[in-house]
Amino acid sequence: MRTISIFSPSSPNRALGAIEALRATALLMALALMGCGEGFETTTSRGFGVKEWHLRLEGGKIEAVAVWPPGKGPWPALLLIHSGKGRAQRFSRELFSLSRRGLLAMSISLPGFGDSTGPEDFAGPRSVGAVLQATEYLASRKDVPPGGIAIYGFGQGATTALLAAIRDPRIRLVALESGVYDLGGAFKSLPPTMRERLRSIMGGSARDKPLAYKARSPKFEADKVRGPVLIMHSEESRIFPVAESEGLAAKLRGAGRPFRFVMTRGGLREFLPGHPSIKRWVVPFIGDYMALNTPNPSKN
Repeated sequence: MRTISIFSPSSPNRALGAIEALRATALLMALALMGCGEGFETTTSRGFGVKEWHLRLEGGKIEAVAVWPPGKGPWPALLLIHSGKGRAQRFSRELFSLSRRGLLAMSISLPGFGDSTGPEDFAGPRSVGAVLQATEYLASRKDVPPGGIAIYGFGQGATTALLAAIRDPRIRLVALESGVYDLGGAFKSLPPTMRERLRSIMGGSARDKPLAYKARSPKFEADKVRGPVLIMHSEESRIFPVAESEGLAAKLRGAGRPFRFVMTRGGLREFLPGHPSIKRWVVPFIGDYMALNTPNPSKN
């Protein structure tokens, strides 16, 4: 299914309320300061579970944060993957908001970001491996039902998320925003600063290192995705062109895979307070395919 919609956010997401959002962010920041290799886990006064810890990856570590509703579940899980200027805590507000909607929400810092071991590899093997480690953690939880793992990625996080979903069938739903899916083909149209960054990471341009760029181009394997895909892209994106999402949609359509395409308005969606696309598009899309049960927080 292909649906084109236009969304223009008018005001920040205020679902949590200013006070609760500040408390949620402060709690995660406090955990970040207190965290160690073994991690830290606690329960809020209203019964929400909060965990900050490190996953292990090839001798290094991956920073991870998770928040889940009170009770035993089951809760579908949503894994959030940041873009090129972020870390796990960038989604702190969304983690609490999503848990209030009946989701176990988790985010990680990709290699080279936050407290995760570098270097950055831009949707390369270590980044995809980090997402697969997070998927393994979610699949191991008793309160996450079989077939209940979804993933959301923004920018290069969208590229990484799609590559991981292609490789792990336990990721049953994919939501992508303003990503790049044919990195080699898009190279010449990217901003100069992004091209220089990619040259530094890859050791050359798309012409110099075609195999490295193709390995980071999930469009060519998109027919291997097992579940529905939500594709979102800002028509004013200043980094990755809209043609990237249009090309991915065409690939999925040709393969007969279920997808929805949403064209949004606004620049860098990741830097808008509340990540409006998550509330406006991603949560309802998950609800179309997975059962969302509203938790009943305690009032202690």
